[in-house]
Amino acid sequence: MNHDNSNNPPGPGDPPLETGAGRHELWYTRRDDQVCGPYPQRSIGRFLILGRLRPDDEVSLDRDTWWRIDQRPHLIPEELQNAHTPEGRERLEQARLREDERRRERRHDDPPPEIRERRKGDRRCPESPETVSHRQQWAEILERPSPPWTQWVRGPRPWIAGGLAVAGALALLIGFGLAFERDTGPDCDAPPAPGINWNYCDKAGADLRAADLTGASLHSTRLAGARLHGAHLADADLRFADLSLAGLENADLAGANLTGADLIRARLVDASLESANLAHANLTGAEMSGARLDHARLDRSIWTDGRICARDSIGTCN
Repeated sequence: MNHDNSNNPPGPGDPPLETGAGRHELWYTRRDDQVCGPYPQRSIGRFLILGRLRPDDEVSLDRDTWWRIDQRPHLIPEELQNAHTPEGRERLEQARLREDERRRERRHDDPPPEIRERRKGDRRCPESPETVSHRQQWAEILERPSPPWTQWVRGPRPWIAGGLAVAGALALLIGFGLAFERDTGPDCDAPPAPGINWNYCDKAGADLRAADLTGASLHSTRLAGARLHGAHLADADLRFADLSLAGLENADLAGANLTGADLIRARLVDASLESANLAHANLTGAEMSGARLDHARLDRSIWTDGRICARDSIGTCN
Protein backbone atom coordinates (compact mmCIF):
# COMPACT_ATOMS: atom_id res chain seq x y z
CA MET A 1 0.00 0.00 0.00
CA ASN A 2 1.16 3.56 -0.73
CA HIS A 3 1.25 5.99 2.17
CA ASP A 4 1.85 9.69 1.59
CA ASN A 5 4.11 11.44 4.07
CA SER A 6 2.20 13.98 6.16
CA ASN A 7 4.43 16.79 4.85
CA ASN A 8 3.79 16.07 1.19
CA PRO A 9 1.28 18.40 -0.53
CA PRO A 10 -1.55 16.83 -2.53
CA GLY A 11 -0.39 15.75 -5.96
CA PRO A 12 -2.17 15.92 -9.31
CA GLY A 13 -3.62 12.44 -8.82
CA ASP A 14 -4.98 13.18 -5.37
CA PRO A 15 -8.73 13.62 -4.78
CA PRO A 16 -9.88 17.25 -4.82
CA LEU A 17 -9.83 19.25 -1.63
CA GLU A 18 -13.04 21.21 -2.35
CA THR A 19 -16.07 20.00 -0.44
CA GLY A 20 -18.33 20.06 -3.48
CA ALA A 21 -16.09 17.89 -5.66
CA GLY A 22 -15.54 15.04 -3.19
CA ARG A 23 -18.93 15.14 -1.53
CA HIS A 24 -20.14 11.90 -3.15
CA GLU A 25 -16.93 9.87 -2.68
CA LEU A 26 -16.79 6.86 -0.39
CA TRP A 27 -13.78 6.74 1.94
CA TYR A 28 -12.06 3.88 3.73
CA THR A 29 -10.41 4.52 7.12
CA ARG A 30 -7.31 2.91 8.62
CA ARG A 31 -5.82 2.87 12.09
CA ASP A 32 -3.16 0.41 13.24
CA ASP A 33 -3.66 -1.60 10.00
CA GLN A 34 -7.39 -1.99 10.72
CA VAL A 35 -9.35 -0.95 7.62
CA CYS A 36 -13.04 0.00 7.84
CA GLY A 37 -15.55 1.43 5.42
CA PRO A 38 -16.33 2.70 2.95
CA TYR A 39 -18.19 5.72 4.38
CA PRO A 40 -19.63 8.88 2.77
CA GLN A 41 -17.78 12.15 3.41
CA ARG A 42 -20.56 13.22 5.82
CA SER A 43 -19.87 10.19 8.03
CA ILE A 44 -16.13 10.95 8.17
CA GLY A 45 -16.94 14.44 9.47
CA ARG A 46 -19.37 13.04 12.04
CA PHE A 47 -16.81 10.48 13.26
CA LEU A 48 -14.28 13.31 13.72
CA ILE A 49 -16.77 15.38 15.72
CA LEU A 50 -17.59 12.40 17.97
CA GLY A 51 -13.92 11.52 18.43
CA ARG A 52 -14.20 8.15 16.70
CA LEU A 53 -11.61 9.30 14.17
CA ARG A 54 -8.51 11.43 14.76
CA PRO A 55 -6.84 13.83 12.30
CA ASP A 56 -3.80 11.51 12.16
CA ASP A 57 -5.91 8.50 11.13
CA GLU A 58 -5.68 7.56 7.47
CA VAL A 59 -8.25 7.60 4.67
CA SER A 60 -8.30 6.16 1.16
CA LEU A 61 -10.65 5.97 -1.81
CA ASP A 62 -9.25 2.69 -3.16
CA ARG A 63 -7.46 1.04 -0.18
CA ASP A 64 -4.22 1.48 -2.13
CA THR A 65 -3.20 5.11 -1.66
CA TRP A 66 -3.63 6.48 1.88
CA TRP A 67 -3.58 10.00 3.31
CA ARG A 68 -3.75 11.34 6.83
CA ILE A 69 -7.12 12.96 7.43
CA ASP A 70 -5.44 16.30 8.16
CA GLN A 71 -4.07 16.18 4.58
CA ARG A 72 -7.67 16.21 3.29
CA PRO A 73 -8.97 19.52 4.75
CA HIS A 74 -12.37 19.14 3.07
CA LEU A 75 -13.08 16.11 5.29
CA ILE A 76 -12.62 18.11 8.52
CA PRO A 77 -15.85 19.78 9.73
CA GLU A 78 -15.90 23.52 10.35
CA GLU A 79 -16.62 22.89 14.05
CA LEU A 80 -13.20 21.24 14.43
CA GLN A 81 -11.35 23.81 12.35
CA ASN A 82 -12.38 26.60 14.74
CA ALA A 83 -12.22 24.63 17.99
CA HIS A 84 -9.29 26.74 19.27
CA THR A 85 -11.61 29.68 20.00
CA PRO A 86 -14.17 29.86 22.84
CA GLU A 87 -16.99 30.23 20.33
CA GLY A 88 -15.57 27.32 18.31
CA ARG A 89 -15.39 25.08 21.38
CA GLU A 90 -19.02 25.85 22.19
CA ARG A 91 -20.07 25.04 18.60
CA LEU A 92 -18.08 21.80 18.73
CA GLU A 93 -19.81 20.74 21.95
CA GLN A 94 -23.21 21.52 20.43
CA ALA A 95 -22.27 19.51 17.33
CA ARG A 96 -21.25 16.54 19.48
CA LEU A 97 -24.54 16.62 21.35
CA ARG A 98 -26.41 16.84 18.05
CA GLU A 99 -24.48 14.02 16.39
CA ASP A 100 -24.44 11.62 19.33
CA GLU A 101 -27.42 9.40 18.50
CA ARG A 102 -26.64 7.30 21.60
CA ARG A 103 -27.80 9.95 24.01
CA ARG A 104 -30.47 7.56 25.33
CA GLU A 105 -27.78 4.98 26.14
CA ARG A 106 -25.26 7.14 27.97
CA ARG A 107 -22.88 5.31 30.25
CA HIS A 108 -23.18 5.42 34.02
CA ASP A 109 -21.45 8.42 35.60
CA ASP A 110 -19.63 6.30 38.20
CA PRO A 111 -18.97 2.79 36.75
CA PRO A 112 -16.96 0.13 38.61
CA PRO A 113 -13.14 0.31 38.28
CA GLU A 114 -12.97 -2.65 35.91
CA ILE A 115 -15.44 -0.93 33.55
CA ARG A 116 -13.44 2.33 33.68
CA GLU A 117 -10.27 0.40 32.82
CA ARG A 118 -11.96 -1.32 29.89
CA ARG A 119 -13.21 2.00 28.52
CA LYS A 120 -9.74 3.59 28.32
CA GLY A 121 -8.82 4.70 24.81
CA ASP A 122 -10.91 4.83 21.69
CA ARG A 123 -11.77 1.18 21.03
CA ARG A 124 -14.54 1.77 18.52
CA CYS A 125 -14.14 1.48 14.80
CA PRO A 126 -16.33 3.96 12.87
CA GLU A 127 -19.64 2.34 12.10
CA SER A 128 -21.21 1.83 8.69
CA PRO A 129 -24.05 4.19 7.72
CA GLU A 130 -26.59 1.39 7.80
CA THR A 131 -25.61 0.47 11.38
CA VAL A 132 -25.95 4.09 12.45
CA SER A 133 -29.30 4.34 10.68
CA HIS A 134 -30.64 1.25 12.42
CA ARG A 135 -29.47 2.53 15.80
CA GLN A 136 -31.09 5.91 15.11
CA GLN A 137 -34.37 4.17 14.46
CA TRP A 138 -34.23 2.35 17.78
CA ALA A 139 -33.21 5.57 19.57
CA GLU A 140 -36.27 7.31 18.15
CA ILE A 141 -38.49 4.44 19.28
CA LEU A 142 -37.02 4.65 22.79
CA GLU A 143 -37.56 8.42 22.85
CA ARG A 144 -41.28 8.19 22.23
CA PRO A 145 -43.25 9.25 25.30
CA SER A 146 -44.96 6.51 27.24
CA PRO A 147 -48.74 6.23 26.76
CA PRO A 148 -50.78 7.81 29.58
CA TRP A 149 -52.18 4.46 30.64
CA THR A 150 -48.69 3.21 31.65
CA GLN A 151 -48.74 5.59 34.61
CA TRP A 152 -52.15 4.32 35.62
CA VAL A 153 -51.15 0.67 35.85
CA ARG A 154 -47.88 1.20 37.73
CA GLY A 155 -47.58 0.02 41.30
CA PRO A 156 -48.93 -3.01 43.13
CA ARG A 157 -52.57 -3.54 42.27
CA PRO A 158 -54.32 -6.81 43.22
CA TRP A 159 -56.54 -6.80 40.15
CA ILE A 160 -53.51 -6.91 37.84
CA ALA A 161 -52.56 -10.38 39.08
CA GLY A 162 -56.11 -11.63 38.53
CA GLY A 163 -56.21 -10.09 35.06
CA LEU A 164 -52.93 -11.72 34.13
CA ALA A 165 -54.22 -15.10 35.30
CA VAL A 166 -57.36 -14.77 33.18
CA ALA A 167 -55.32 -13.63 30.18
CA GLY A 168 -53.01 -16.60 30.60
CA ALA A 169 -55.92 -19.04 30.66
CA LEU A 170 -57.40 -17.48 27.53
CA ALA A 171 -54.02 -17.65 25.80
CA LEU A 172 -53.82 -21.39 26.54
CA LEU A 173 -57.30 -21.98 25.14
CA ILE A 174 -56.53 -20.02 22.00
CA GLY A 175 -53.22 -21.84 21.63
CA PHE A 176 -54.95 -25.24 21.71
CA GLY A 177 -57.59 -24.01 19.28
CA LEU A 178 -54.94 -22.88 16.79
CA ALA A 179 -52.65 -25.86 17.27
CA PHE A 180 -52.98 -26.88 13.63
CA GLU A 181 -52.57 -23.35 12.31
CA ARG A 182 -49.22 -22.51 13.84
CA ASP A 183 -46.65 -20.64 11.82
CA THR A 184 -43.96 -23.12 10.82
CA GLY A 185 -41.37 -20.34 10.49
CA PRO A 186 -39.22 -19.46 7.48
CA ASP A 187 -38.73 -22.05 4.76
CA CYS A 188 -35.57 -21.04 2.93
CA ASP A 189 -35.83 -23.93 0.47
CA ALA A 190 -39.38 -23.11 -0.65
CA PRO A 191 -39.77 -21.76 -4.20
CA PRO A 192 -40.76 -18.11 -4.63
CA ALA A 193 -44.48 -17.53 -4.13
CA PRO A 194 -46.82 -14.81 -2.83
CA GLY A 195 -46.65 -14.56 0.96
CA ILE A 196 -43.58 -16.84 1.22
CA ASN A 197 -41.66 -16.67 4.52
CA TRP A 198 -37.96 -16.21 3.77
CA ASN A 199 -37.12 -14.28 6.92
CA TYR A 200 -33.35 -14.27 7.60
CA CYS A 201 -32.69 -16.56 4.61
CA ASP A 202 -29.59 -16.20 2.43
CA LYS A 203 -30.72 -15.52 -1.15
CA ALA A 204 -27.66 -13.56 -2.24
CA GLY A 205 -27.28 -13.58 -6.03
CA ALA A 206 -30.54 -15.50 -6.53
CA ASP A 207 -32.23 -15.34 -9.93
CA LEU A 208 -35.71 -14.03 -9.05
CA ARG A 209 -36.52 -12.18 -12.25
CA ALA A 210 -40.28 -11.57 -12.58
CA ALA A 211 -40.86 -13.69 -9.44
CA ASP A 212 -44.19 -13.14 -7.68
CA LEU A 213 -43.29 -12.34 -4.07
CA THR A 214 -46.32 -10.19 -3.33
CA GLY A 215 -46.76 -9.82 0.43
CA ALA A 216 -43.71 -12.02 1.09
CA SER A 217 -42.02 -11.95 4.50
CA LEU A 218 -38.38 -11.07 3.81
CA HIS A 219 -37.35 -9.55 7.13
CA SER A 220 -33.51 -9.32 7.29
CA THR A 221 -33.25 -11.58 4.22
CA ARG A 222 -29.90 -11.46 2.42
CA LEU A 223 -30.59 -10.56 -1.22
CA ALA A 224 -27.28 -8.89 -2.06
CA GLY A 225 -26.68 -8.97 -5.81
CA ALA A 226 -29.97 -10.79 -6.43
CA ARG A 227 -31.59 -10.44 -9.86
CA LEU A 228 -35.07 -9.11 -9.18
CA HIS A 229 -35.80 -7.46 -12.52
CA GLY A 230 -39.56 -7.07 -12.87
CA ALA A 231 -40.20 -8.93 -9.59
CA HIS A 232 -43.54 -8.42 -7.81
CA LEU A 233 -42.75 -7.31 -4.25
CA ALA A 234 -45.79 -5.18 -3.51
CA ASP A 235 -46.61 -5.05 0.23
CA ALA A 236 -43.61 -7.29 1.00
CA ASP A 237 -41.91 -7.07 4.40
CA LEU A 238 -38.30 -6.15 3.53
CA ARG A 239 -37.31 -4.56 6.82
CA PHE A 240 -33.52 -4.56 7.26
CA ALA A 241 -33.11 -6.74 4.16
CA ASP A 242 -29.72 -6.67 2.40
CA LEU A 243 -30.45 -5.55 -1.17
CA SER A 244 -27.04 -4.08 -1.92
CA LEU A 245 -26.10 -4.31 -5.60
CA ALA A 246 -29.46 -5.99 -6.32
CA GLY A 247 -31.03 -5.56 -9.75
CA LEU A 248 -34.53 -4.20 -9.15
CA GLU A 249 -35.21 -2.65 -12.54
CA ASN A 250 -38.97 -2.36 -13.19
CA ALA A 251 -39.67 -4.16 -9.89
CA ASP A 252 -43.01 -3.53 -8.16
CA LEU A 253 -42.27 -2.45 -4.57
CA ALA A 254 -45.45 -0.46 -4.03
CA GLY A 255 -46.43 -0.46 -0.37
CA ALA A 256 -43.38 -2.55 0.60
CA ASN A 257 -41.84 -2.03 4.04
CA LEU A 258 -38.15 -1.28 3.42
CA THR A 259 -37.43 0.24 6.82
CA GLY A 260 -33.68 0.12 7.46
CA ALA A 261 -33.04 -1.87 4.26
CA ASP A 262 -29.55 -1.83 2.72
CA LEU A 263 -29.96 -0.63 -0.88
CA ILE A 264 -26.36 0.49 -1.45
CA ARG A 265 -25.70 0.66 -5.22
CA ALA A 266 -28.96 -1.17 -5.96
CA ARG A 267 -30.43 -0.65 -9.44
CA LEU A 268 -33.95 0.72 -9.03
CA VAL A 269 -34.36 2.12 -12.53
CA ASP A 270 -38.08 2.48 -13.38
CA ALA A 271 -39.01 0.64 -10.16
CA SER A 272 -42.37 1.32 -8.51
CA LEU A 273 -41.93 2.51 -4.91
CA GLU A 274 -45.26 4.23 -4.43
CA SER A 275 -46.31 4.34 -0.76
CA ALA A 276 -43.26 2.25 0.21
CA ASN A 277 -41.69 2.80 3.63
CA LEU A 278 -37.98 3.64 3.13
CA ALA A 279 -37.40 5.19 6.55
CA HIS A 280 -33.75 4.76 7.62
CA ALA A 281 -32.98 2.82 4.41
CA ASN A 282 -29.51 3.26 2.88
CA LEU A 283 -29.70 4.27 -0.79
CA THR A 284 -26.06 5.35 -1.17
CA GLY A 285 -25.04 5.09 -4.82
CA ALA A 286 -28.37 3.54 -5.89
CA GLU A 287 -29.57 4.09 -9.47
CA MET A 288 -33.00 5.73 -9.20
CA SER A 289 -33.69 7.10 -12.68
CA GLY A 290 -37.36 6.68 -13.52
CA ALA A 291 -38.18 5.29 -10.06
CA ARG A 292 -41.65 6.31 -8.86
CA LEU A 293 -41.69 7.50 -5.25
CA ASP A 294 -45.17 8.96 -4.89
CA HIS A 295 -46.17 8.98 -1.19
CA ALA A 296 -43.03 6.97 -0.27
CA ARG A 297 -41.66 7.60 3.24
CA LEU A 298 -38.02 8.71 3.21
CA ASP A 299 -37.59 10.14 6.71
CA ARG A 300 -34.01 9.74 7.97
CA SER A 301 -33.04 7.56 5.00
CA ILE A 302 -29.58 7.94 3.44
CA TRP A 303 -30.07 9.27 -0.08
CA THR A 304 -28.05 8.30 -3.16
CA ASP A 305 -25.58 11.17 -2.64
CA GLY A 306 -25.03 10.46 1.08
CA ARG A 307 -27.48 13.09 2.37
CA ILE A 308 -29.68 12.08 5.30
CA CYS A 309 -33.27 12.93 4.47
CA ALA A 310 -35.23 15.05 6.91
CA ARG A 311 -37.92 13.59 9.10
CA ASP A 312 -41.34 13.43 7.41
CA SER A 313 -39.80 13.42 3.92
CA ILE A 314 -42.51 12.08 1.62
CA GLY A 315 -41.87 11.32 -2.04
CA THR A 316 -38.60 13.26 -2.12
CA CYS A 317 -35.51 13.58 0.08
CA ASN A 318 -35.72 16.98 1.80
